[in-house]
Amino acid sequence: MQDQWLDEEAGPIVPAYALTRGRVRPSSQEIDLVAIVTATGGPTPVSLGPEQWMILSLCARAASLADIAAAIDLPLGVVRVLVGDLHEQGLVQVRPPANVARFPTPGILTEVISGLRAL
Repeated sequence: MQDQWLDEEAGPIVPAYALTRGRVRPSSQEIDLVAIVTATGGPTPVSLGPEQWMILSLCARAASLADIAAAIDLPLGVVRVLVGDLHEQGLVQVRPPANVARFPTPGILTEVISGLRAL
């Protein structure tokens, strides 16, 4: 039974959710799939796991949660929990993405309609 967690080339295989101690949700806040994560640059504890170090290095420049998960080849749920842990420690900032476009105001729509009618 112990052989199922061993790969001859890669060594021991750890199930992804073992990295989060079985947690499936971040403890501090719900983190959206397109949330933007940025490292704060503060002092980093030595006790971080290798996956958390990878997340911090990727977040030196702002990155979405989905991009981080793809870059470190871990399930999105696992990355969500790991980013939540880093956020609790003050090592990353998590913010929603910027609105790309605002809906036009009724006044602008009226002006457009008037301009089209004038043609």
